[in-house]
Amino acid sequence: MRRSQAFAVTLAAATLVAASACGASDAGSSSSPPPGASDTVRSYVKALNDRDPKALIAVGAAPDKPWSRRQASKIIDTKGGKGLTIRKAPIEYEQMGDYTGKATLTASDKGGKTVRETVELIHEDGHWHVILFEWPQSDKATSAP
Repeated sequence: MRRSQAFAVTLAAATLVAASACGASDAGSSSSPPPGASDTVRSYVKALNDRDPKALIAVGAAPDKPWSRRQASKIIDTKGGKGLTIRKAPIEYEQMGDYTGKATLTASDKGGKTVRETVELIHEDGHWHVILFEWPQSDKATSAP
């Protein structure tokens, strides 16, 4: 399943779970999530701090193409270079086919100001990735056989 489709499915499923008051972050899952999600969150923050679009593209598992470089530059212009230090980043996991996660990131910038952000994660192809990019229609693989 493509990352953008997985995100939409995950968002819809999470809404249904919340509406049914299920409440468990690992509802329907009998196994532990794969390791590495916390490392991915740290890599995301490092890419922002370093203002490194290539690292941001890598952590988002996007191809290095003009559209992803433009999006990475916009993210860095908005959030980058703040000298963030993570104070806490608990991750809630769900399994809807692929594992997904939501990290509630609390950090301090270099001036001591508290910065909060929710980071969506997905485990695909054996790796955790931050959901950052919108794939252009022309770059999407078709699902036709």
